[in-house]
Amino acid sequence: MKRPDLLLIAGADQERRATATRFAWIAAAAIVVLVLTVQPFSDANVWWHLALGRLITTSGIPAHEPFSFLPAAHAWVGQQWLYEVTLAGLVGAGGAGLVSLVMGLAAVAAVVLAALAIPRSVRVTGPWLAVSMVITGVVLHSVVGVTSAVISVLGVAVVLFVISRWRDGRTSAVWGLPALFLLWANMDAGFAAGLLILLAAVLLIPGAPSHAGSRRQLALALGISAIAALANPVGPGIYASVLSGVFDPGVAQSLAGFGSPNFHEWWARLFEGEVLLVIVLWTVSGGPDRFSAITGFGLLIATLFAQENLGLFAVFVTPQLAVHGSRAWTLHVAPRLHGPEQAATRHLHPVATGIALLAMTAAMAVALVPRLSASAAATYQASTYPEAPATYAGHNFPGQRLYTIDTWGGYLAYRFPSGRIVFLYDEPAVFGSNALQLYDAIDLLDPNWVHVLTTENIHHAIIPADAREAAALHVLGWTVNCYDPTSRSLVMSSSPGGIAPPGSGLVIPPPGAPDC
Repeated sequence: MKRPDLLLIAGADQERRATATRFAWIAAAAIVVLVLTVQPFSDANVWWHLALGRLITTSGIPAHEPFSFLPAAHAWVGQQWLYEVTLAGLVGAGGAGLVSLVMGLAAVAAVVLAALAIPRSVRVTGPWLAVSMVITGVVLHSVVGVTSAVISVLGVAVVLFVISRWRDGRTSAVWGLPALFLLWANMDAGFAAGLLILLAAVLLIPGAPSHAGSRRQLALALGISAIAALANPVGPGIYASVLSGVFDPGVAQSLAGFGSPNFHEWWARLFEGEVLLVIVLWTVSGGPDRFSAITGFGLLIATLFAQENLGLFAVFVTPQLAVHGSRAWTLHVAPRLHGPEQAATRHLHPVATGIALLAMTAAMAVALVPRLSASAAATYQASTYPEAPATYAGHNFPGQRLYTIDTWGGYLAYRFPSGRIVFLYDEPAVFGSNALQLYDAIDLLDPNWVHVLTTENIHHAIIPADAREAAALHVLGWTVNCYDPTSRSLVMSSSPGGIAPPGSGLVIPPPGAPDC
């Protein structure tokens, strides 16, 4: 018979090894998620945010829309100023690679915190935490990168983590929430989702039994957080601004991020699969609690309404996948594998685990370092955005208005921040429906599209070579000034001096057109 002190020592050693094994699984999954979430400037909105960050740094927050020649129908909202200044500072300090790494690390932190947002009474093994993290990382791959959406993904993960600690009786964690929302409200409008999740927790989760009045503490922290969010350039109007952005039909029609997911795209199929997986795991594991079910359903509806909410849903279901996946395994799979009694939990060998993590870290470095280099960023930007055509237009048509597709409008705002020569970029809540109709008239080649070009005094365009506008402008008599084979884009002009259009239609590459 073993002595009690030996049993205590053995139990403590077992607990340490279990903790180390759990940490190893989380670390391994975090490495995989980092590779998935470190991305170049794939979100076109990064450019006008970067241009604004530079402008705010030198001149303060603008009172009016600063880049477009179109009149803005609504007041300029500088709510994201802190994100924009931070973005410009990071680019200035280390270029695009540093920004990509920092935003990737923020996404990883969100996934790790979400995976750990589990009450301590619920025992989830390392493998299930790792599986849930990797699934979340794969789904997030399509919506993260260098975008303010990462701030909201991280913010929601912090809120979930604080709620889980509060449920364990550690109510002091809730007093960090006001500071979180003070920063969050100055970086991204997604802070409103964090407040709604907290409200759901107050209404649906019983207070921690060991701390009388803890529900009142969470409610008080929520109230202070909502007040802290008012400390931004918009002030009390921030909530009205968020609501108008959500319910403005012009926004929903004009921004891909505010449209419903296109389930013909691969990332939407991943989202669809994740939803089905969560529902199945809930069903076979006894079902979620009220807070998880109602909040998860609300975020699902929000994602179906606006695909930019996909990241919030994915982070929220991370602990759901871990908890209910582990529970379903224990109830339905493990007994068939090990018989009536569960096999003892096996822990990873420390040396083997260390070697494996070092190998994964080295592989991650090999995969990421080349992607973070200045040359890689330059190559990506030159092939994805009209870098050479913008240089050509800036040299040959200084100060003259330019038409381009809305996803390139932000890049041109970055390249030409003064002079108001940019048509439209992805901030339609400010421009209003009239400006959107002018853009749509050209983009969709409505019957009055030529009239819009004339009345808005637009005689030059930077557009993709395969865009319908390019062929239509060619038929209209516009000429090709230059062609950029790297980005497959054109500079076209209504004025003489370009390459005469061939009679058979626009040919790509245009015969005789110089490179930009």
